[in-house]
Amino acid sequence: MHPTVPRMIDKTSPAGWVVQVITPGKASLIATPGGRRSGPGLVGPPSFRYFNVAIAAAGMAIEATTKQLAEDDDKETAVVRPLSSAEIATLKLKTGDVVPA
Repeated sequence: MHPTVPRMIDKTSPAGWVVQVITPGKASLIATPGGRRSGPGLVGPPSFRYFNVAIAAAGMAIEATTKQLAEDDDKETAVVRPLSSAEIATLKLKTGDVVPA
């Protein structure tokens, strides 16, 4: 018997990325007896948004997403998973597209 030779898994480069944008929750004011509000209160939950980006380089995908969301200064942006060329085609994205997922 011949030993089983492990097969090489096709590792293709990503054609794009799913980019996650996290915006921190907003602070609310604490209501005091009498209806007055004072000081920062509880911080609400963060919001999560996802974008399909047809840019192969992860850093450039993050940069393109950040530029599209210029109004949000206080956010975290990261790639969460690669997109294959087949997924890019299925989503009908053109090179450089940044669209909400």
